[in-house]
Amino acid sequence: MYDKILGGLIGAAAGDAMGAPTEARTREQIIEYFGHEVTDFEVPPMDTFAAGSKAGQVTDDFSSAYFIARHIVDARGIITEQVVKEALIEWSKHSVFFDRFAGPTTRLAIYEFEGKEVDESRKRKLATRQATNGSAMRISPIGLMNPGNLDEAISNAAKVTMLTHDNYLAISGACAVAAAVSRAMMEDADIYNIVRAGLYGAVEGEKIGRKISRDAAGPSVVKRMEVALEIGFGKGTPKEKSIDIAEKIGTGLHVSETVPSAFGIFAANDGDAMGTIISCVNAGYDTDTLATTAGAIAGTLYGSKSFPDHFLPTLEKVNGFDIKGLAKDIENICLGK
Repeated sequence: MYDKILGGLIGAAAGDAMGAPTEARTREQIIEYFGHEVTDFEVPPMDTFAAGSKAGQVTDDFSSAYFIARHIVDARGIITEQVVKEALIEWSKHSVFFDRFAGPTTRLAIYEFEGKEVDESRKRKLATRQATNGSAMRISPIGLMNPGNLDEAISNAAKVTMLTHDNYLAISGACAVAAAVSRAMMEDADIYNIVRAGLYGAVEGEKIGRKISRDAAGPSVVKRMEVALEIGFGKGTPKEKSIDIAEKIGTGLHVSETVPSAFGIFAANDGDAMGTIISCVNAGYDTDTLATTAGAIAGTLYGSKSFPDHFLPTLEKVNGFDIKGLAKDIENICLGK
């Protein structure tokens, strides 16, 4: 269990750190700049959001997940609105992660948590843009804390998502990821039952979202997942299928692009952790979030040993995180200690 938890955390963090240097570029521009596909930590170019970061440094994706997980662990695994709000407020005080990277939806929500005055016109304008992938990028620890309990993972994911992304599409995407990670924690996990769990999470998350949350513009996460998985499990090499998924589903900011593509690329690479992350990192557009999401699922399936030896120490040193300690604490939560 510990190794799966650690693998899930490393996969999410490594996907974020490897995707930061390639973010916003096309596949062709990535090759042109780096001279090759990105397969390891690189220093971000000066024209990216991560400009000035070191190789191995994460962005808002994994850093926000880390703080949420840390606060839930400190609350003995009890997930409440207050715990999540406090986690996000503490995260926002770390300018290296928040100031440069936080999206407008999450930023606005945190200002409200802190009781800051928010212009209502800005709030209304942002409402239709809330179905972003920010809901899915930080949700994987919820799956880690609910091994094999898909319904509890889905319920908790919806609760966490509502605080920053109050719409049914964002909830559907987050629940898909949480359910997949929850299933990946089991000893008999494979790519097929993980994908089925993800689809179940997306469907149930949409149902829950339509009951408790707001409507939002955008395609169905569920239907796009079906298309992405048909490509991922179809004919062709992992690279060919990953490119096809990126071109047909998209790898942008909307949750109905990131989450379906993450699952499709995971399937295209037969769940291989490094293959999945490398495909995401080189897919173009919002590469860090795509790789964080898919990396968490694949890393949980195959564990920490699926990553190069230097990944974990680099991620801990550069970001100041105790990822091993967090993994141990999550394990204790799962075991009821």
